[in-house]
Amino acid sequence: MLKKFFKSIFLFFIPLALFFPFGCESTRAIRQSPLPGDPVADFPKVMVGDSFVISDYSSKFGTDIYHIKVIQVESDGSFLLEVKGEKEAMPRHRRYNNKYEPWGEEKGKVQRRLDFPLFIGKKWKDAYYGQGTDGRMYNYTNEYVVEKYETVSTKAGSFKSFKIKRYEYNVQLKIQNIEEYWYSPEIKRIVKSTPSWKYGSELISYSLAKAEPLEPEKPKIIIAGEKVKIGILEFQGLNEEARKDDFAKIFTEILTTSFVTSEAFRIIEREQLHKVLKEIELTQSGIIDTSNAKQIGKMVGANAIVIGGVTKIGNDMRLDVRIIDVETGIILTAEKTEGKTDIKNIGTMADSIVANLVNRFYKEKK
Repeated sequence: MLKKFFKSIFLFFIPLALFFPFGCESTRAIRQSPLPGDPVADFPKVMVGDSFVISDYSSKFGTDIYHIKVIQVESDGSFLLEVKGEKEAMPRHRRYNNKYEPWGEEKGKVQRRLDFPLFIGKKWKDAYYGQGTDGRMYNYTNEYVVEKYETVSTKAGSFKSFKIKRYEYNVQLKIQNIEEYWYSPEIKRIVKSTPSWKYGSELISYSLAKAEPLEPEKPKIIIAGEKVKIGILEFQGLNEEARKDDFAKIFTEILTTSFVTSEAFRIIEREQLHKVLKEIELTQSGIIDTSNAKQIGKMVGANAIVIGGVTKIGNDMRLDVRIIDVETGIILTAEKTEGKTDIKNIGTMADSIVANLVNRFYKEKK
């Protein structure tokens, strides 16, 4: 009887020990700091204009080709991506913080697939709440280890990369998965993955923006008293919640009212903007960047164009506003704020943003 009991205990723990290797010595010891001479990857300097094409899989569209580009970078290193699958009708936006964790629609479901600095032997863990293949939500746990630094081949070329292994476990579904993926410091992203399930991802092509010159062109100084003529383009909803019920459009109207009330600018009529957008075949809800904002501004005779985005999560929202100089295409000033989504608070946030933009935009004559 005892012999059968100990045999069953032994058979139960053997597969767990094989699957989760962190509890025993591995071929390369786990470390909390790199050895002298070992390669190290710090959080990358992401730049507006970095773009990538990858093959990947989604439960909704199956295998697809995704076009990804960086459209905004904050001073703390966090950044905003525009993601468009060839099988999808509309592009999506994903914001990442300066730990390379997704923010916004993925809040509460964050995997720390990258934990900087990266070096051989580093390990970390996380737990997240995600969707299973049956469409229901489950709790998952992950353990990660950086196994080696090696050259990996992709359709975009071969790159020196950190090979990371992820061990995923779900108690409810009794799932045990293993995924290997490669992060390239040169490309600033994961360039390949080979999970134990059926589908992986791979970099097909990429283009990295050039660094800003050491002494970039400075925007002209606006003298107080000169009312600058501006056009306010409809803001973009940066996640599904913000796009629902035209939330970005509502905020655009409230912000426009705040700009008019400030009496600091001359505001171009919305109908004039609609006419120009129609001419260049770009809808108000389309993707607006510095290049086409500059084009629109010149066509309507504006000195500057106001663009921005709205992210909404439950009762919380984040607003990002930028003023672009039409002559140079330079972002003259930007403002961001977070708060609740009730109408009264949105009005207060809009007034605060406009006040800060006015103070930072106009320079007092000395």
